[in-house]
Amino acid sequence: MTLKQAARARKILGRIGAVIIIVFFAAVLDSCVARFREPLFTVHLLPGASELVEGQVDHELKDLSLLRVEASHAGVQLKIERFQTGYWLGGNMWIGAISAAADAAAGTYDLRVFAAGKPPDTPVAAFRAHVYPDYPALRKSFLSVIRRTFDISPGRAALACIPLLAAVLGALYLLSRKVERLMAGQGRAEVFMLKAAPGGIEVYFGLGRRHGAEPGMAVQICEENGRLICAAVVRQADDANAMAFAAGGPEKLPHGALVVLGGAAEKID
Repeated sequence: MTLKQAARARKILGRIGAVIIIVFFAAVLDSCVARFREPLFTVHLLPGASELVEGQVDHELKDLSLLRVEASHAGVQLKIERFQTGYWLGGNMWIGAISAAADAAAGTYDLRVFAAGKPPDTPVAAFRAHVYPDYPALRKSFLSVIRRTFDISPGRAALACIPLLAAVLGALYLLSRKVERLMAGQGRAEVFMLKAAPGGIEVYFGLGRRHGAEPGMAVQICEENGRLICAAVVRQADDANAMAFAAGGPEKLPHGALVVLGGAAEKID
């Protein structure tokens, strides 16, 4: 792989990584917005389907027979299955499922849970079940734009982005190292840090003594396309990196600016 090919591949991978990051945060945002827009204690069902629900009750209530469920229609029922300690804050919870009969008509159904020892007209939990005639109708009800459009859970979309992004970042790292090696072989390196100094700027780059950079050496600072920006003189150099001083140089350099050890810079993209 040539330098131009490696640099072009790195640029493409960088754009792909940016797209993946945008998709990840868009999926997270879509999931959060859909969750906050969804009314509490609401379930969406197809005939013959069910969905788990839960509710809080007093600590001393441990017998399922002390809970009573009222449903607005026999086609949609709530069955309480067990008690359980709360996941985060403790407390006594009941766990159950709202089920729609296979022949349940499309519509909205109300279900209420009453507990012994509480006012008979005050439920301890109230749910609303929306039953849809078919999956396309159910899909249109999704508040998540991603799920409604692509029929994919936004949470799963966000999770899928993580290994993809990891693979892209890994490949990007390897390509960046290859570009650095190929450029160093030609006596060039990208500027990785700038510091203001009296009378000019200090330019730090990844070429050291093993690449031929020595204090007192004149270098060129160029744009990525090879256009000369200014000249500089190496002041410090170790085995892998060096610092050059540019008298009266610009306070900022364009993205991808290069330091060239002698000669004119070649465009790499």
